[in-house]
Amino acid sequence: MTDVEGRPISIEVFAGNTADPSAFVSAPKITQERFGLKELIMVGDRGMITSARIEALRDLGGPKWITCLGAPAIKALAEEGSLQLGLFDEVNLASIVHPDYPDERLIACRNPSLATERKRKRNEALDVTEAEFSRIAEAVSAKQLKGIAVIAKKVGKISNHYKMAKHFITEITKESFSFVRNTERIQAEAALDGIYVIQLFSTSF
Repeated sequence: MTDVEGRPISIEVFAGNTADPSAFVSAPKITQERFGLKELIMVGDRGMITSARIEALRDLGGPKWITCLGAPAIKALAEEGSLQLGLFDEVNLASIVHPDYPDERLIACRNPSLATERKRKRNEALDVTEAEFSRIAEAVSAKQLKGIAVIAKKVGKISNHYKMAKHFITEITKESFSFVRNTERIQAEAALDGIYVIQLFSTSF
C-alpha cells in the first residue's frame, strides 16, 4: 500500500502456498482493520476480480470493486440486446443496468483505435491460417497425408497456434480436407472489437 505520492506505507506478504482467492479476500479486510478505513474500493482487472471474488467481497459487507467483464459476458450482453452496438455510432460510452449484476453499474466503452488494431490482427491470422490450411489440403490431395487422425493433427496444430479454430468450418475424411471461413462467427466477433465493459460496485456510483 502506498500514499498519494507512491511511497510504500504498508506491505503484506502471504505464504507461498496461499491461493489467490484467499489472499484477495483477506487483503481488503486486513487493510480496513489496520488503517481504520470506513470505505475501501478494490480496483483490478478481470483476471483478479472475478465474479466469485465479487461475491466474496459482498459477503465481507464493506469493500467495493471496479473491474471489467470478460469477453463471454460482453458477448452475452450483446446477444440479448442489453448492449446495443448502435449506441457507439454517436458516443463511445454507454451506461447499462442489468439484472445479472445487481447493485452494480456497467459502463460500456468503445476504443476505435483498438477496434482497428484487433481487426487487423484477426485478418492477418485468418489469412495465415487459410494459407496453412491450403498447404495441408494440397498435401492431402497429393496423397502425401492420409488418414483422419494424421490430417486432424496437422489441422489442429495450425488452428491452435493461430487460435482461429472457431473461425473456420472444416471437414476431414481419410483422403480429403476442406475448409471455409465461418463468416457468421467472424462478423459476430468483429462487432465487439474495441469494446470494454467496466463493472462498478454500485448503480449510484
